Formats: sequence, C-alpha cells, structure tokens
Amino acid sequence: MPRYHFDLVDSKTVADEGGAEVSDDLKALDIAEQIAQRLVKERPELVGRHFSILVTNEEGEEVGRARLDMLQ
Repeated sequence: MPRYHFDLVDSKTVADEGGAEVSDDLKALDIAEQIAQRLVKERPELVGRHFSILVTNEEGEEVGRARLDMLQ
C-alpha cells in the first residue's frame, strides 16, 4: 500500500515525518480534509492565515491540498 504524507503548510511547513499507508490518492485527499476539519475545530486561530494540509505521495509529488480557510 502506498505511503502518503500530510504536512501543515503556510509559508513554512510542519512536516508529517511518518506518513500513513493509504489505498489511493482519493482516500489520501479525504484524510487531508478530515485533518483540516479537525484543525479548524481545535485550532481556530489557524483559519484566515492561509494554512493547508499538503498531501504528497511516496515520491514527494503533490497529490493535492485541503485548505483550512475553505472549511469555515
């Protein structure tokens, strides 16, 4: 099963060091949305500051992003 990383990014990156094994890109993007929703609830001060969850695959290629600002 492929490994994906879910990094919190704005102008800097908070890296997901371990990553997670996920079946495919779509599932990885679903997980990124879930992470973003949880952050909006737990850390509302991040909203409006252009944070997003960056999803990358095993090769380091960007799969997509879940923007915290879009979840308000």
